[in-house]
Amino acid sequence: MPDAPDDYVDHPIRSYVRTGGRVRPTHRLTPATLLVGHTSPSATPASVGRQEREVLSQCLGVISMAEMAVHLGQPVSVLAVIASDMIDAGLIGVRPDSDAAGGPSRETLQKVLHALNHL
Repeated sequence: MPDAPDDYVDHPIRSYVRTGGRVRPTHRLTPATLLVGHTSPSATPASVGRQEREVLSQCLGVISMAEMAVHLGQPVSVLAVIASDMIDAGLIGVRPDSDAAGGPSRETLQKVLHALNHL
């Protein structure tokens, strides 16, 4: 048996098993998408599985999909399917980015930059 590189870790459960064979999430989630939990892991229904509880434990604050994927050791594509199911179930939500939340306009930012340059 050939020696495996030290950094290679094989998962005994394949990704398609974790997603129930699905490859497309129901929501458009990118690695930069911010997720936030709507319930605590201890207050979740008993029907919620272990991987969903792991996601909820990461969503105690705001966390990006990429960060959560690293913490859970799962590809972002797998996590997107799991997180989409949890969004549909109302367990977690997506935090809107600053542009969608009505952040300052480009004109305002340019005025601030101009004022800072003249200090």
